[in-house]
Amino acid sequence: MTARDIRKRALKQTALSIAMLLMVGISVHAQTIGIGAGHEPDRPADQARPGKRISLGGFSFDLGAKATLLALRDSLVADAMPDQWVFTTSADAGAIATAAGVDMVESAPLQSLDTTLVVVRLRKGDDFAAAQTRLAAQPGVQGLQQNRLFQALGDANAPLPKRFAVHHLTDAATQHVSGIIAMIDTVIALRHDALAGAHIEQRSFIADPSPAAHGTALAGLIVGTSAEVPGVARGARLVNLAAFNQRKDGVSVATTSNLAKALDSAAVLRPDVLNLSFGGKQDPLLERLLDEIHRRGICVAAAAGNGGARSLVPFPASHAASLAVTAVDDRLKPYAFATQAARIDVAAVGVDVFVPVPIAKGDGFRRMSGSSMATAFVAGNLLRMPECSSRHDPRAMKTAARTAAQDLGAAGPDTVFGAGLFRLPEKNLSSH
Repeated sequence: MTARDIRKRALKQTALSIAMLLMVGISVHAQTIGIGAGHEPDRPADQARPGKRISLGGFSFDLGAKATLLALRDSLVADAMPDQWVFTTSADAGAIATAAGVDMVESAPLQSLDTTLVVVRLRKGDDFAAAQTRLAAQPGVQGLQQNRLFQALGDANAPLPKRFAVHHLTDAATQHVSGIIAMIDTVIALRHDALAGAHIEQRSFIADPSPAAHGTALAGLIVGTSAEVPGVARGARLVNLAAFNQRKDGVSVATTSNLAKALDSAAVLRPDVLNLSFGGKQDPLLERLLDEIHRRGICVAAAAGNGGARSLVPFPASHAASLAVTAVDDRLKPYAFATQAARIDVAAVGVDVFVPVPIAKGDGFRRMSGSSMATAFVAGNLLRMPECSSRHDPRAMKTAARTAAQDLGAAGPDTVFGAGLFRLPEKNLSSH
């Protein structure tokens, strides 16, 4: 795809989003449920009145439902930044840029790979292919590639929500746990009531500090402390590596360069579990970093995507290091927009999930759907498996998770559910 094609595609998506906003006349604020102390949602999603559904960017909204549903689909996101190249080097990055006739955007050490990440931008009027040729000819340039774009894949007063019971989790198996879970996502609203008292550390690799829905929702599902959203790994330490910016159309995107810095940070941190609820095309630099993360014994759960039955499992879920997770509802039916492919490992509840989100005038909650939600639930549970928490053997984790899964659909592994519904092995149900 040429730079011109990338620009045309991005402009087309922007125009489509604007046109839909004008036709429908809705705002993001109309799609949130603000809940303060003592204020409960009108009704759970499975009792919500069906209404007219519209799609906007990566989201679909049920306008007639009392409880807001935010169903995430993979969106039309450009493959890469139209004027940027990424490479690694041990040489002088500034000298390389000068010799190649391009401008430096940034350079950052990748400690886990013992190299330096470099991002450069074409000068006005320069040809994309010509710049590539000049850069490739410079001594010390390694792994030259486009700066790709990735997107986040997200689309009840009882002590434990129904999704816990669906996964055969008992009270004993949902007590507080210890350990470290890292995730790469948007900025979390750390002061949200649903996260009060949670052990969360946030490291940012982006300029915009504004909290966004996707990361806040996943944080709630993993370490949430409220009755509305009890985290599946309450008590664990969550480290959020913020690499995604939320666009005006609600889609959260990140570049190769920001994801590389976040993955490098994860490799150095060495958490027990890493949650990756985003997707895009294969990326050589990010593959190298995931290989290193796997070598260091970090268990990885990644979202299998919301691209539909004819799509491929996106990267990083397609990478061999990842446990690829798809979404089902609490009746064990596949999510309507879920990717269906041979690479899927397990399924988990990720439809109509009640989650915390930041809104303009305080804390809010939504019901969201997508493989992101399912992946967060699985990632939190992986901390209870000794393969991740003590043995640090991600290969053994994948085998144990697939073996313990409850078979769904056609007998044996399939392209819809993988090995089946994620369940903790029996030996782990009474642990922690």
